[in-house]
Formats: sequence, structure tokens, C-alpha cells
Amino acid sequence: MDPFAAALDVLFYAPGSDEAFYTPRGGAERPDPIRVIRGQPDREIGFGGQQVVEGTNVFEIRKSDVADPQRGAIVRIGAVRFKLLGEAMTDVEGLSSTIGGSQVA
Repeated sequence: MDPFAAALDVLFYAPGSDEAFYTPRGGAERPDPIRVIRGQPDREIGFGGQQVVEGTNVFEIRKSDVADPQRGAIVRIGAVRFKLLGEAMTDVEGLSSTIGGSQVA
């Protein structure tokens, strides 16, 4: 096995990772769970003459679980659903993608 893929698998089962379910845009939820690493970095945005701190959600998804995560797809962790936003960025080794998401009702 590729040592990079083996190390990535360890990270995706470590604390801070979650089991999730992926629903492609316009499709049905896939029955098999995937693993994600969810980050919540805050970012500052300008609003008028002030800076506002906005909470964000970022998901790292293994390519072996979802080859090409798409904008508009849904990632569900437990009962909480997130709509994927923007374009997925692939890591240097081509083993995972990172994409933003917004919680939906």
C-alpha cells in the first residue's frame, strides 16, 4: 500500500474525523458512509467599516470515498446536513479533496 494513503487512512479514523453520508447534487444519499475531517476555521470579513468574524465549515474528503466532491452536494454528519460550496481543491498527492460547506436546515 502507498505509505501516503496508509497515513491518510490513520488521520481519517483519528479523533477529529467523522463518519458522514454523501448525497451527490440531484441524487440520492449514498448508502455507504464516508470519512471526513471537518474543520471550522473562523475568518474575518469586512462589513461596512467593521470586521466581522464568520464561522466556516471545511471538509476534507478522501478521493477513495468521493472521487470528485461537487458544489451543491450534501454531506450529512449525524442529523446535521451541510451543502458543499465552491470548488474542491485536491492535495499534492491526489489522495484527498478539501471543500467548504454551509449548514442547511
